[in-house]
Amino acid sequence: MRSAVAVARAVPAREWPGVLMAAAVAVIVEIGLRTMTLPRLAKLLGVPLRLDDGDAVMPEPGVLRARPWVRRRLRATRRVMRHWPFGDTCLRRALVSGHRLRRLHPALRVGVAKIDGRIQAHAWLEVNGVSLDPAGAAAYRTLETVRPGGGPR
Repeated sequence: MRSAVAVARAVPAREWPGVLMAAAVAVIVEIGLRTMTLPRLAKLLGVPLRLDDGDAVMPEPGVLRARPWVRRRLRATRRVMRHWPFGDTCLRRALVSGHRLRRLHPALRVGVAKIDGRIQAHAWLEVNGVSLDPAGAAAYRTLETVRPGGGPR
């Protein structure tokens, strides 16, 4: 296991502002996950929870690669969450990334699937209906709101 000093030295100086910002947002996410509902936290972070049955489309090659600032912010989030003491869950990663990419108006999606006989959940981001995690999200059925009568909206 690498020491904290070795990990810190591996980050180029020009990326430190993004890493520090991602760490600050991760702290807010951690507090929010313990003190408020997910829809409220997501909205506060600028990444509203989307609960409809819209299917995400596969991203066109290079959609995000054409934007270096997007790559830098996602890389900073991965760096922070990889060493996060409370775990690198998809929900935490999606909330932090969503806040860092809020200029693109991302939406948070949460889905469930039965995998190997167990119910599993997954969270990911969509921007303009395009999933930023098409491989991971493809196996999951998106959560939907349920109206008071019992059926989906």
